[in-house]
Amino acid sequence: MLIATTLLFYRLSDALQVEGHVALFWPLNAVLVGLFSRYSFFNRPYYYTVSLLSLLAWDSVFAINSPGAVLVNISNICFVLVLVNCILREGPATAETVKLNVLRLYSYCLFSALLCSVPGSYGFALSGSASFRDVYPVWFSEEFSTSVLILPFLLTWTGTLTFGGFELKKVIPLITLILSLTLSGVSGGIGSLSMTLPALIWCAISYSLPTTCLLTMLTGTAEVLMVDAHWMYSSLTGHITQIFSARMGIASIAISPVMVAVSVQAINTLVKQLSARANYDYLTRVHSRYGLYEQLKAQDHKAVNTPLNVMLLDIDHFKNINDTHGHDCGDNVLSAFASRVQEVVGEQGIVARMGGEEFAVVMPDASGRKGYRLAEAIREEIEQMELTWGSDTLTLTVSIGLSHGEAARRGIVDSFDRLLSEADHFLYQSKKTGRNRTSAAPSVMDKHLAHSAS
Repeated sequence: MLIATTLLFYRLSDALQVEGHVALFWPLNAVLVGLFSRYSFFNRPYYYTVSLLSLLAWDSVFAINSPGAVLVNISNICFVLVLVNCILREGPATAETVKLNVLRLYSYCLFSALLCSVPGSYGFALSGSASFRDVYPVWFSEEFSTSVLILPFLLTWTGTLTFGGFELKKVIPLITLILSLTLSGVSGGIGSLSMTLPALIWCAISYSLPTTCLLTMLTGTAEVLMVDAHWMYSSLTGHITQIFSARMGIASIAISPVMVAVSVQAINTLVKQLSARANYDYLTRVHSRYGLYEQLKAQDHKAVNTPLNVMLLDIDHFKNINDTHGHDCGDNVLSAFASRVQEVVGEQGIVARMGGEEFAVVMPDASGRKGYRLAEAIREEIEQMELTWGSDTLTLTVSIGLSHGEAARRGIVDSFDRLLSEADHFLYQSKKTGRNRTSAAPSVMDKHLAHSAS
């Protein structure tokens, strides 16, 4: 695989090079850096030697075996070696993305290009086409800009690309980028290269990090080729400053949307983490009171009225557990209780901790009889629980209040609040009449008893 990849991109890179000129665009080195970084087992002297020998063998086939050509190939592999080890210093690589600070990646590319362009430029100058002084800025700027363009995508790609759907508002940033790039090419001039930056920033805000990196790579590559096309059939003399300036500018422009995309990804991750903390109770891993309301709001799109069962559960004599065995034991009981309730409820409803030892179960789209049957299943399961704490074996019971009603369209939250108040009233009845029981409205109880008798 390594030999095939090396030779394929060597041939592609060579095809972009006009005879007697420094390559317009040389993706081979950046591709090898991405490969060696993503699959760090390649980062061994043996594999670098394999890549180098592949290049030398290819040149030998075509009778390109001058000292300058050998030095050029050594320079390419040295660049890969230096940059890969800089990247892997950030931490161990995985089969997924390589975690890397974007600004440090920029500095690593800059350092590697400055260092490793020396032997390559000298080797190219040995051919007599140009002097080292003329070749080095062009070689360095190509090495640097190409790695900055390609590596962010290779290091972040997870195998999929997402544009967030093909709605018009999602496609507009991409259309704007294409138009900006077209106008940049038509207008000409180095300054016009910056026309794509606002569109790239918009893409960075709108799309995923790998997608942004891909768009940045394609845009930057197109700009590099457009710039180089003005001088590709001319002597380097007189154009070195323009080539150097354009490539450095393109590299600097390319890194900006990547930085924005990384920042947006970090913010989105933080928002998800904060949302998870708000929506779920840390101790019991079921929904929090806030999370329960968010779940109800998400279901508030029903076009018709929907049946709704609301259960309020309270662990019997929980205060005695805390007083006798301590709060650590109490936390363990709460966690085990919530887990068991969640197992019984499954996909039938939503479990939430309302506070202390009080929990709620919301069961939509079900009759009151089914709600009562689920409440009894929970109560019976809790009654059979046994928890070991030290040398003691603890048993639990739970009292349940159940209410049933209809949730109006666009009014499920208001209906829930009303039913929750009723469930609290029935929970009080369960506590008052001896605990370890389910209480509900007579109409629900009668229907359940009638169904059981039949």
